[in-house]
Amino acid sequence: MSDYHAFEQGGENYLFFSRSAKLYQISPLAARLIRDLFPLEGGEGPPAPGIAPPQPLTPEEDALYAELLALFTRELAVPLPAPQQQDDSFAENSYQTFSIYLAQTCNMACCYCWNRGGTFGKPGHLMGWNTARRATELIVSLVEHSSAEKIFINFYGGEPLLDFPVLQQITGELLKHEARLGKNFYLTLDTNGTLLEGQAAQFLARYFTQVGVSLDGSQRIHDLQRPGKYGEETWQQIVNNVRSFPNPKLLGIRATLTTFSDSYLETFRHLTTLGVGRIQLEYCHEPGYRQNPIYEKLIVPPKRQLDELREFVDYYVDYIASYKSTRDIPFVSNLLDSINRIRRANRFTRPCGAGTNTLAINSRGQVFPCIAFVERADFAMGETGQGTLSLHQSLQGFEVDSQLPCHECWLRYDCAGGCHATHYDMTGQARQPHPEYCRNMQGRAEVYFYALTRILTKCPWHLER
Repeated sequence: MSDYHAFEQGGENYLFFSRSAKLYQISPLAARLIRDLFPLEGGEGPPAPGIAPPQPLTPEEDALYAELLALFTRELAVPLPAPQQQDDSFAENSYQTFSIYLAQTCNMACCYCWNRGGTFGKPGHLMGWNTARRATELIVSLVEHSSAEKIFINFYGGEPLLDFPVLQQITGELLKHEARLGKNFYLTLDTNGTLLEGQAAQFLARYFTQVGVSLDGSQRIHDLQRPGKYGEETWQQIVNNVRSFPNPKLLGIRATLTTFSDSYLETFRHLTTLGVGRIQLEYCHEPGYRQNPIYEKLIVPPKRQLDELREFVDYYVDYIASYKSTRDIPFVSNLLDSINRIRRANRFTRPCGAGTNTLAINSRGQVFPCIAFVERADFAMGETGQGTLSLHQSLQGFEVDSQLPCHECWLRYDCAGGCHATHYDMTGQARQPHPEYCRNMQGRAEVYFYALTRILTKCPWHLER
């Protein structure tokens, strides 16, 4: 079991302890002593206090060695995080997030689309009101007995605005129950942006709390990666819709980066010209994703990903440090969310709660643990309006400290085992992460740790947003 991790990032040395989630910035000398005199990560722990070092040390090294011994002894005595309680009963539950595949069809043909426009290779399909009514009834019945006060409902696809009349009906039905249930409903939608206009835009601006629009940076890159269904260019139409949206504060832009994309930093710069307050930048898939040779050509090599992230962090921290208020600064949500999660030092022993905190309903009314498991027949939990739901055995009872190879990883209480659906796609086993997935997660975490120390030093007020 590895409970600490020493690493170098951006010319600085760091020491992270898994149990307490404490991060120390250390001197080059301390880094060398840890490397030379302490057991390898995953060993039996530090040398016992009072035991002489295995080699002669200078007075300065000897004093620092004693400090490090005391630090390691204290940190490695911190108890392991307690396993999270999980109630698999559906009578009393903790459901908080529901995803509705409103339209399993799309009017675009993006090169990297992981679910093939929502169709998963099947004939396209819209939900329709009969199925939507049963889905709404299921959500309301579960929310009624949920311990969560805030309920998040996301409309997904394909392109959900292709089924806009049903979107209106579901929204009205859900909000009708909000006061009776004593819950707060937060409605969100992910769209390609081509239909984000007219009545649809007005409706979303009135009732929704967040609208995510996919746009891959510059016009050249976007039109290459995200053409219309018949090859037509889409960038200008989406940009026009974004700029004319009635409530820009609701909008967030999500860009997907492939090997053909501009860098992380250049993509960010392109997106800041649109005037939106929230930007999300994600790399395309993971190495080995579904063993698909087309995806493999699109995946940005891990080293390039980490180099681009480091370059962006240095730029972004200097960029936001010149502002005393966060109000008008583009908020890079996935980056700052990760940094804030690390800063809060939350310890997790299981990942997202697929099937216990989240559910996804496809356009035909089948229920799955989350959007990433939709159309994986083995993981179907049931159907709306037809009896109880059952969770696949591999998603039950997971605890990261009892799971190989996770219990040997220093990042295990942050990653908490990672995404079960991604593991299933990469290895065929929901509980078996691919080694490349783990290396990517660890590499990104080191960059996020570095970013946290830079922000705390130069502009800590940006972590309050």
